[in-house]
Amino acid sequence: MQPHHTVQLKLTTLAAQQCTVSFEPKGAQALLPVGEVLAVEISGPGDGIVEVSFAKDGLVIGEWDGAHTRVRNRRGEDLAT
Repeated sequence: MQPHHTVQLKLTTLAAQQCTVSFEPKGAQALLPVGEVLAVEISGPGDGIVEVSFAKDGLVIGEWDGAHTRVRNRRGEDLAT
């Protein structure tokens, strides 16, 4: 049986404009407006390694195989992932 891992991230933008956060491999996206904080929780079996990449218009968060990602804004609302 593979161990279960959970990784938590808080994302915010320091730029003067919003950016897009893409979640791979599923391709879901969430907007990160200026002043907003997104709480990202990735959990599942496997190695628990998350890849964070900077792209031209935002960030790409790469989860490991079998993981599930949950994204909430500062009001606790779930965003599509």
